[in-house]
Order: sequence, then C-alpha cells, then structure tokens
Amino acid sequence: MPNPETRQFIERMGLAMDRLGLNRTFGRIFGLLMVADEPMSLDEMVERLQVSKASVSTNARSCEEFGLARRVGVRGDRRDYYEIAPHAFERMTAQRVAALHSMAGLAAEGLQAVGEEPTAARGRLTEMLDFYLFMGEQVEELLERWREVKG
Repeated sequence: MPNPETRQFIERMGLAMDRLGLNRTFGRIFGLLMVADEPMSLDEMVERLQVSKASVSTNARSCEEFGLARRVGVRGDRRDYYEIAPHAFERMTAQRVAALHSMAGLAAEGLQAVGEEPTAARGRLTEMLDFYLFMGEQVEELLERWREVKG
C-alpha cells in the first residue's frame, strides 16, 4: 500500500485533472501510474484506488487514448497492464495545441458568419482568433524547443 504522501499525490493529481475538465478517476489513475515502479493491472489499480473495476477500466483506456498511458503485457500473465507512455507530457501538450487550433478554426467560422461589417461581435471573434493562433504557435515552438533540449 502506498505511503500517505503517495496517496496524497494520487488524490491531488485526480483533483488537478478534474480542474482540467477530465474525470477525477482518470487523474488518480494517471497519478498512480506516475509513482508505480512496475506496470499495473486493472485489479491492482482497483485495489489501490478503491473504485469500481468498470471505472478503472474506462479511465485506463482514456489515459491510453490521451497518450498518457500504454497497455503492456507481462510474460506469463494474460491480463492487461498499464504504464506511463513514453513522452506522455509531450503528447498531452500536443493535444492541447490541437484544441487551440480547433478554437481558432471556430473563431474563423464565427467571423465568416457575422460578415465584414465592423461590429462588437466581429471584434470579439477577431480577438479570439488572434489569441488562439498566437497561443497555438507559441506552444508548438515550446514543444520544439523541449524536444531539442531533451533530444
């Protein structure tokens, strides 16, 4: 069983992911995998987190879809095990970049919808477009710099 500090970290990761709009159990699984020295089975996660197997299974798959975890096999055991995926943080940030670009696309659609006349709506949509384009470019550059540093 993890020590109190580890349990607190896992719970705080759940809360942090919850604030990002993700499921709290998703965050707790991510936190648990972050501090695990070996891949973990769903049963082990259920025992450590004290949540239903269905919830652990659903959220472990979500962690995998987000690129934060990967499913691995353990020799001599037919169960699925999970561990933190390589470059998990880059993957999560790259997904956020995609979301920024998506928001820029929505702003461009909004601009097209309101027409060319200078209105308050057009001003807000222009600011939105500029903001999300800028943020997307900046985060992409940061990711590139990160890759160069970690090369």
